[in-house]
Amino acid sequence: MKTLILDVQKLKKFNEGKHHKETIWAEEQGRINLICMKPGQEIITHTHHGNHIWIVMEGRGEFLSSGKDSQVIDAGKIVIVPALVEHGIRNATKENLVIVSITAAGD
Repeated sequence: MKTLILDVQKLKKFNEGKHHKETIWAEEQGRINLICMKPGQEIITHTHHGNHIWIVMEGRGEFLSSGKDSQVIDAGKIVIVPALVEHGIRNATKENLVIVSITAAGD
């Protein structure tokens, strides 16, 4: 594998109907996705077989977790979700939301 340097600003894409998710790296160890959400878009709660990390690059969202109230996460925040724990996110603001999503092998 060679070293990659990626520019999130150049990779960002937004869709009107549904959030945009693009895989920017994938190997046996896991994958990295860039998730771009316009206001009002949501990723419903779901699980992964591997640990999952969200890094908020831009904007603010509501982190959703099974059995818990939502928590506000904004640029600079990192969310680490253990394998098989339900999680999701909602962009309830008037600004775009950009997240780097890292999923460990297992999915």
